[in-house]
Order: sequence, then C-alpha cells, then structure tokens
Amino acid sequence: MANSKCNESYIREAAYYLWQNAGSPWGQEEKFWSMAVEQMSSCKSAKSPAKKTTRTTTAKKATTSKSSKK
Repeated sequence: MANSKCNESYIREAAYYLWQNAGSPWGQEEKFWSMAVEQMSSCKSAKSPAKKTTRTTTAKKATTSKSSKK
C-alpha cells in the first residue's frame, strides 16, 4: 500500500514538472501523467539490473577473499 502511494506521489510530482516545463498547456493532464508513468517505469527497469550486478560482484569478491586466505 505504501509503495503505491509513493508511486502516485512521484508520478504526480513528475507530471507537474513536465507540465510546467512545457509551458503549462491547458487540457493536457493525461499526456503529462502518461509521460511521468513512462519515466518512472524506465527508471525502475534501469535500476534493477544494476542491483543484480552489484550483488554478483560482491559475492565473487567474498569467495575470492576466502580462498586466498587458505
């Protein structure tokens, strides 16, 4: 539940700034909401692989350290 509120809050704020930067055009709320949703989803997908890579690298370092101490 908290995650969806956080997402909605982010989308609302992002849509507002996109709308402002476009000169505050009247009647295009859905356009900017959609742009903000797309921005959020691309941000999430860009972050996901980086987390996996970091974990893998950390695990390899830990394994290497243990084997070199023997």
